Amino acid sequence: MKTTNLISACGSITKKESLLPVNYNILKNTCVAEANMPYPGYYETVPELANPNSLFLFTTQYYSLEEVLRIAQNIDSCYMEDVSIATASLDFVHHKYSAIRVKYFTDYENIHLLQSCFLKEGVEFVKKVLISDTAVVRVNKCFVLEEIGEGVYIDKKEDQKGYIIIPKQITDSEFLDILMDIRNNTDCKFFDAEMGAVIINSRVKEIVRIYSENLNAQLFKCIKERFLKTIMKG
Repeated sequence: MKTTNLISACGSITKKESLLPVNYNILKNTCVAEANMPYPGYYETVPELANPNSLFLFTTQYYSLEEVLRIAQNIDSCYMEDVSIATASLDFVHHKYSAIRVKYFTDYENIHLLQSCFLKEGVEFVKKVLISDTAVVRVNKCFVLEEIGEGVYIDKKEDQKGYIIIPKQITDSEFLDILMDIRNNTDCKFFDAEMGAVIINSRVKEIVRIYSENLNAQLFKCIKERFLKTIMKG
């Protein structure tokens, strides 16, 4: 019988996120925002409509991933079906905030009820947030990965995402330069990419997260080869 190499891991993804405030169906004196342009590197080049799928519930303090997951377990029957919970920090240049990231919550009419469930578990929401167009968002989350090649993983929860292990941490400018080079000079097209890290076997692995509705082995190979060639050259 064929077995799959599944790995449960925790880590983070950091990306520049376009955000819009949500001013309806939320509790009074709380702040919520939604990601209105997920995966811009893909959807800016592919003529399809990207549906927002992440909400950020702003909190008065930073709750650790352990705390947020424990709370989610306690309210798992409270509007939580098929919902993914993570913790997040958002940097709007002049202001920094903490939030609980709620993904795949489709019933926007009941955001206030979801917030009420968190309140009962002791979560405190911030009353005022100055939301500008974009923020650098670091999401701490858990992953379920399947290794499909050396240093290449498929996300088993979100099948349009994959991850490439890179040998060392790189700067934001280096990352953007490599992406520009890939998009301008190779056949690796129609994808979004962000940097992150996962902890596997007690070791931190630097990753590049790839998003594409046409994720395949050829795209992985193309992107991985270009990243490794540039990084090792440096």
